[in-house]
Amino acid sequence: MTENLTQLKIVGPKLADTGSNYLVKIANDLGEVTSNKAVLNVSCGPVFVEEPKDQNVLKDKEAKFECVVKSNPKPNVTWLFNGKEFTSRDGVRIEKDATKDKYILVLPKITQAHVGTITARATNEFGTVEKNCQLDVLDVPRVLSKLDNVTVNDGEPAKFSIKFSGKPKPGVKWFKEEVEIQIDETFELVDSAEDEQTFTIKSCKSAEHSGLYFAKVLNDYGESISNKATLTINSEFCTFYF
Repeated sequence: MTENLTQLKIVGPKLADTGSNYLVKIANDLGEVTSNKAVLNVSCGPVFVEEPKDQNVLKDKEAKFECVVKSNPKPNVTWLFNGKEFTSRDGVRIEKDATKDKYILVLPKITQAHVGTITARATNEFGTVEKNCQLDVLDVPRVLSKLDNVTVNDGEPAKFSIKFSGKPKPGVKWFKEEVEIQIDETFELVDSAEDEQTFTIKSCKSAEHSGLYFAKVLNDYGESISNKATLTINSEFCTFYF
C-alpha cells in the first residue's frame, strides 16, 4: 500500500471563519472514504466593529456609550475618563452583552465635571486597541444676577446688566412692560463677558422709556426670566424767579 499526503492551506483566515468545519473525502474507482471533521479556530487581537460616539448630554441626565468589539479570545474591555479607568466606585455602570460582543458604559447623572474624553480600551493576549470619543455637558439657561433699578435724567443713557449661564450659550431678549424690545439705533447691546450682557438706552426720554424692564435668557433646552427693574427718568424743569 502506498501512503500519500494531501493538505488544504487557507490563506489569510479571518475571525469570522472561526468555528468552520472541514473534512476531506477520498475516492477512487473502488469507493470513497470521509475523514473526521476538524474545527478551525482563528485567534486575533481586538477589532472595533462599532466605535463609541461623541455625545452632547443635558446636565443631570444619563449618558450611555456603546461599542462592539470582536476578537478571539474575547477581549477585556475597560472604560476610561481623561486617561483614568472608571470603576464602580465612580458611580458608573459597566455592562456587556457577550452574545452580541457589545460593551456599555452608563453614567447615570452627569455634571460639568464629566466634560472630557471617554475611552474604550479592548485587550486580549494578541493586542490592545482603544477608541476615544468626547462627552460635552449641556445646561438649561439660568439668570445669575438681579437687575437693579435705574434712575437717570432726561437725555442721559440708562444701562441694565445681566449675568447668566447655560450651554449652548443662551440668547438674551429684553422686554419693557411685557413687550419685547426691537433693537435699533436707539439701543445698544454689549456682551462684556461670555456670561454677561449690558442693555443700554442711549438717550432716555421720560414719556417713552420710563417703566419696568426685564430680560429673558434662552437656548434649546429652556429659558429663564430675570426680575423686573424700574427705569425712572427725571424730566428737565425750569426755575422761574419773580
